[in-house]
Amino acid sequence: MRFKITFFISFFFCIFSAFGQQTLSGKTIDQFLESAIGITIFDKDTTKIGQSDLNGYFQIKVPKETDKLIFAGVGYEWATITIPKECNNLEIILFLASTYDFMSPKKVDRLREKEFEKLSELHFQAFQKGLFKTEKPCVIRKFEPDFPDLDEIRRQDKLTKKLIKTKFKELKIGDIVKVPTQTWSAYTNAADYGCLITGVIVEKNKKKRDFNLILKVRDNLCENEQALLNGKKVEIGDLITHNMKYFKIITE
Repeated sequence: MRFKITFFISFFFCIFSAFGQQTLSGKTIDQFLESAIGITIFDKDTTKIGQSDLNGYFQIKVPKETDKLIFAGVGYEWATITIPKECNNLEIILFLASTYDFMSPKKVDRLREKEFEKLSELHFQAFQKGLFKTEKPCVIRKFEPDFPDLDEIRRQDKLTKKLIKTKFKELKIGDIVKVPTQTWSAYTNAADYGCLITGVIVEKNKKKRDFNLILKVRDNLCENEQALLNGKKVEIGDLITHNMKYFKIITE
């Protein structure tokens, strides 16, 4: 009796597993229509589920609810695909990773996107050469910038510039501020500045569109009681120039 129950449970789970999975197969090539071999296939949680063979072919079993896969290989850009229902033949074109020296992130992504827009044409060429079975891919791919946070970084920098300009206007002659002896960027959020010089503002100017403060040193918070600014000793009573446009200043 126990054997029958065990057999039934095992049979039930086998049937459940068979209906809960799907088999996907396909081929990976590069933009030059050469087989992309040894490409690792991950699910959306980056769990490895397969790999392409020496001819670029692969076959994997995944849960039926799987709708995203990642294809990655040494020397290739990663490709994230969305799998629509009724799509079980995955024909993937991977781009070889390129080196873009002395180019801004924005220009790099512009060049990458230009290559990405050739995917449909490349797929059709692969079909004509017998590399792919279909004229058009059934998977969905979207261009993925190498620098997805670039716009947010620029937005934050723009906001910081505005705050620096506002703070410069608010500061008055006679106000007391502190300046890190190290050249901390005005855009950093760090708080451990170490040695600080305390000064009173005796002059303000915007020469060359900078936000310059002329400070008269009245104290320093250095352990060795000898402050250095730009490699030079700073004594109490000295006048120093601090450019708020680029370097950090503490007003609290």
